[in-house]
Amino acid sequence: MTDHRNTPPLEPDLDPVLDRYLASLGRYAPRPGFADRVMARVRVTPAPAAPLPGARLARRRRWPVLVGALSGTAAASSTALTVWAAGHFETLSAWLAATLTAVGLPAWHRLLDWLAAQSAGVGAAVLSDVLAGRIPAMAIWLLAASLATPVSAVALWQIARTPVRMRKYAAR
Repeated sequence: MTDHRNTPPLEPDLDPVLDRYLASLGRYAPRPGFADRVMARVRVTPAPAAPLPGARLARRRRWPVLVGALSGTAAASSTALTVWAAGHFETLSAWLAATLTAVGLPAWHRLLDWLAAQSAGVGAAVLSDVLAGRIPAMAIWLLAASLATPVSAVALWQIARTPVRMRKYAAR
């Protein structure tokens, strides 16, 4: 690519050969009847009639209408559920308490018993590894996972930021 930034602007008298050549060329004008021939090819379509009031809605694509209908349905059902819950709050709270007492409480107790049995074994294994001088694999994994987040954030910031300096060939 040629760089013209250092060349001075051209003056009108600088290229007399080009000026003489351009002056020797004849003037071009269209032949008689040119405008009539062009206008004979032009086709004018009549303006469309004013649309009917509902025609604009009928011409729409179907997906915006479908999305609007689905969001309206979701909003209406959420409103109906909120109104029903507010009107039947005592019934709802009694049913919820009975269900949690019958199902949730025994399940919670079983989960706590299982966690207590498992944590004693895991705690003893970690303690024995630490006392023996071995680093458990879980500790290495936790350390790597906790370091991966800030390292990834710094790397993403470095990639996304605007470069401070650009090379000459990249700035053009």
